[in-house]
Parts: sequence; structure tokens; C-alpha cells
Amino acid sequence: MSLEDLFGEILLDHAKHPRHYGRIEDAEISVEGANPLCGDEIELFAKTRDGVIEAIGFTGRACSICTASTSIFCESARGGRFTDLDGMKERFYKMLHGDTVTGEEEHQLGDALALKGVAKLPARVKCATLVYETWSVMKRRLLGESAAPVRASSEKISRV
Repeated sequence: MSLEDLFGEILLDHAKHPRHYGRIEDAEISVEGANPLCGDEIELFAKTRDGVIEAIGFTGRACSICTASTSIFCESARGGRFTDLDGMKERFYKMLHGDTVTGEEEHQLGDALALKGVAKLPARVKCATLVYETWSVMKRRLLGESAAPVRASSEKISRV
């Protein structure tokens, strides 16, 4: 089995069997994100304590890339600190924009590395990054900062 085959299997598995799918009924916060270009819509739910994500989940209607990316994000986020996710977001964006990612950074990306091929499909990058943009809004609200809803445009993720 080639590495590309393995990555394909990881993505399909997350897309068909998304982890952490569903509302968290006692969530302290939820934030919606949308990509009108392709119709992806997700809503993230979270419970946190002292900067640590105790529970995270999502619902929505999204393409397989967005669903897999959100599932992988939630797997990585649960039990992590906000600052850990900032680093993960930075590495993920670096990978999707074709910048050099070190072996250590690839290791830190974990299953998110399976989305590496999305870099070759610029129109789909927004599908993969919608969860990170939605998380950024959620984090700012958790920290008491205001943040506009997330909406992806044809040019870039922008606030409306």
C-alpha cells in the first residue's frame, strides 16, 4: 500500500465515519461556519475549562474534505489547550499553501497530514480550512473577544 493509498483511506474513513459528530447538549459555546462557494456548513460545539477543550463536536452538511478535516480537527482538539491548536492551525495552513513542512511538523499534524493532497486543489482548500476558521472565531469568543461569523468567499475566508 502506498502512502497516497493510506492517506486516501484515512480521509474516506473520517468522511464516512466522522468522529465527534453531533451536538454537545451542555456545550458552553457553538459557532457556525459556512463556505457558500461549495455549500459547506458546519457548527462547532465545545466545553472548555481553563484553556483546555474538554469536549468538542460538530454537525452540518459538508463535502467529504470538509467533513474529514473537521473530524480530524475534533480528534486532535479534544483534551488540548487553545495554544496547541494555534500551532496545529499554523502547520496545517503551511502544508495546504505548499510551504515546506518539516518531518517533525508532519508528525505533529497526525491524521491531518492525509489532507496534504488538497494543496493541489486550490478551490478545495477552503473546504479543508473551514473548521480552523470556525475554531478561530470560537476561541476569540471564549476569550471574551468579539468575532464575526465565518463565511468563505471565492477569494479567501473572510468575515461578514
